[in-house]
Amino acid sequence: MKKFYFPLHTVLNYKQQVLDNLRNEQAQIISDIVRVEKRIESLVDQDRDWSGRLQEKRSVGMTILEMGTYENYLSNLRARERLERESLARLEERKEEKRKEVVAAKTETSSLEHLKEKKLEQYEYQVQKSEEQFIEEFVSNVRSRTLRQEWTL
Repeated sequence: MKKFYFPLHTVLNYKQQVLDNLRNEQAQIISDIVRVEKRIESLVDQDRDWSGRLQEKRSVGMTILEMGTYENYLSNLRARERLERESLARLEERKEEKRKEVVAAKTETSSLEHLKEKKLEQYEYQVQKSEEQFIEEFVSNVRSRTLRQEWTL
């Protein structure tokens, strides 16, 4: 019997490549999220540090120019933190969209793999039936030869 052939093999391979690409994109987004979270954490730490310095300077005494410099720097830090948080929110949205795409691609791939398994089971069943039929014919032929030989004797 001929070798097993799955007609949708190329489609299955393509779908698996798409799934792999989507998973790589998802991993990149997660990596970006981690990087942005670290930047936010750093900005929050800097804000806390510089706010503490400002409070210390205020208690000791400082010029208005120094106070303005501190306030401007803290304002800048907070603006950068806000931008990073907005970036993080966009990345979280992209991550959710990519997750949905991965789930959809996995579903498609799984259905094709399931179909391939069913076709392989059918093929193996046909091979088994064919082998059983061959064996039956072989045994039948051997018996008939044996009987013919006995009759001729």
